Amino acid sequence: MLPTLAADPESALVARAKAGDASAFTELLEMYDRRVYRVAKNILQNDEDAEDALQETFLKASRALGAFKGESRFSSWLYQIALNLCRD
Repeated sequence: MLPTLAADPESALVARAKAGDASAFTELLEMYDRRVYRVAKNILQNDEDAEDALQETFLKASRALGAFKGESRFSSWLYQIALNLCRD
């Protein structure tokens, strides 16, 4: 059985953000900013570079949100963006 939006707050926030709700996207940022930062810091080994990667990740995610198909969790998609940015 697929989870319902009520059972999956992440999916509900993504749907609202895709519909143009800026506060929903802000909530997603707040949910994942520290985790994305830790991923970037672990790879880059530098606080400033990790902060830059964090900002670039969320900028890229906001621009590409309309293309997010929901075939994976938003968090997985977001982490992949961060990983790709850190590798570049």
